[in-house]
Amino acid sequence: MAEPLVPDDKPAANPLLDTVDLMLRQIDTLIDWGDQVGEARDGLAARRAPLRPVLGYADVVAFLVRNRPRVPEAEAGAVLRRRRGREYLVQTFFLDADNTPVRGTGTPAPVWVCRTRQLDEELSAAFGDKDLIIFGKAVPSC
Repeated sequence: MAEPLVPDDKPAANPLLDTVDLMLRQIDTLIDWGDQVGEARDGLAARRAPLRPVLGYADVVAFLVRNRPRVPEAEAGAVLRRRRGREYLVQTFFLDADNTPVRGTGTPAPVWVCRTRQLDEELSAAFGDKDLIIFGKAVPSC
């Protein structure tokens, strides 16, 4: 077992860095979860996902706003993109307070999966060099 970075008898050097580290690990978990969903949908299901020539930031936000009332346990929304050849497979879903994707209690939580050949300028800028956007969570700044 690896030794903790900070011994138990000493306080953490910087609580902000600890928070950022925890958030980065949660983001890694979300990306892993998205990979699992993507792998499950890569075959026939991914090919059946609707193709939008251009996916816009407003499209993603509209899905989250429109479906938010159906997911009372949601604390945030997320959009994950994965490059699939010349297209992107884009998944939009909700997160609970623990940054875990909401799977639904009585009814399945809304998830939007689509393929697109292009992201509009605003959505592309929001992703930057990352593959995950989280809406609705306060992220500490350094």
